[in-house]
Amino acid sequence: MRFLGLLLLILLSACEAPVAEHREEVPLRLFRWEGKSPRVEVLPAEPLRVEVRLYRAGRELSAHLRALGGLEAEGDLALVLEGPGGEAAGEAFGSGRFLQAWALLPAPACAFWLVSLSPDPFLGEALEVRSYEASGRLCEGER
Repeated sequence: MRFLGLLLLILLSACEAPVAEHREEVPLRLFRWEGKSPRVEVLPAEPLRVEVRLYRAGRELSAHLRALGGLEAEGDLALVLEGPGGEAAGEAFGSGRFLQAWALLPAPACAFWLVSLSPDPFLGEALEVRSYEASGRLCEGER
């Protein structure tokens, strides 16, 4: 039954307007370690476009995280859904360019999101890496 509810929520969210959404362009940065903390430089490259949307159908809340454009990159995406008191109620972690989390939550709810993608493969003890890094919190009622 839960699978059917989730499937319906996905299909409805394709037709319904989001109750909250966030868009931003994330620049490619070079993190160069010199001592204990990295030095960070913005690189001239196509930015990554991040889109986060919240959809609601009754008590069912769905969060969608998309990472579009930018250089070919690998890494992690994360979503954590929080209820009105800040309690975590649903989460999703994965790789790729799309992630979705789902939970039963009263309004207003929020989603903490994180994108960490790098065009450089893991190089062990590398002293520098290029990466798209962004995170934030999106709550119902924000546009």
